[in-house]
Amino acid sequence: MTTAASPSPRRKPVRAVKPEGQWHHGNLRESLIQWGTHLLDTEGSEAMSLRATAKLAGVSQGAPAHHFGDKNGLLAAIAARGFRDLVAQRQRRLASVDPADGPGQLRAVLLTYIAFAQAHPARFQLMFGPLLGRRDDYPELREAGTASFAMLRSVVLPLLPSPRTDTLSEDEVANIVWAAAHGLATLHMHGRGAPIRSGPRQSTEQTSEALVRFCLLAIAGLAAPPR
Repeated sequence: MTTAASPSPRRKPVRAVKPEGQWHHGNLRESLIQWGTHLLDTEGSEAMSLRATAKLAGVSQGAPAHHFGDKNGLLAAIAARGFRDLVAQRQRRLASVDPADGPGQLRAVLLTYIAFAQAHPARFQLMFGPLLGRRDDYPELREAGTASFAMLRSVVLPLLPSPRTDTLSEDEVANIVWAAAHGLATLHMHGRGAPIRSGPRQSTEQTSEALVRFCLLAIAGLAAPPR
């Protein structure tokens, strides 16, 4: 005897919870970005669409297309907002660090980056992952991403020793520091650690602090030996 197949689980309906800081329709574009971000965070990229965003924002289905063109355009705007939020969070953390404390400033920028990835994994993956296409088509996104990297570069360059014997450019050093932080942030975001380790498992905070120490030692190691 055959039995009827169990119905596939239905996706939970999106709760129209007003995102914090929601904009009024006087600035509809910002309102749609807020609701799109809310959908991305709570339902994932597959559930996020122009239609669903318009429904939550309480506007016509064609309204998002007027501002973003298509879903990719809305995703680009959300990613740009993510970069601006990351910069703002770094600025707040840097405000509590002595401007003369170069290592402390680098620590603040790197730790904020890793914390942002853990707090907003869907946004972080959108900002850097393959979900978003035609990135160069969106000046807003390019400018926001460039500003984020420029902030990291601004705290790396004052730490570079002089004279130096290495052949790495300033941008290459800044890029390597970013790559190290990005790699650790991605591993933490996915709950992954080193495949082989000795000793007790380290917490996210411990490995993040170790990364900061490693970067500072590596930068200091670029100094030319005394003659």
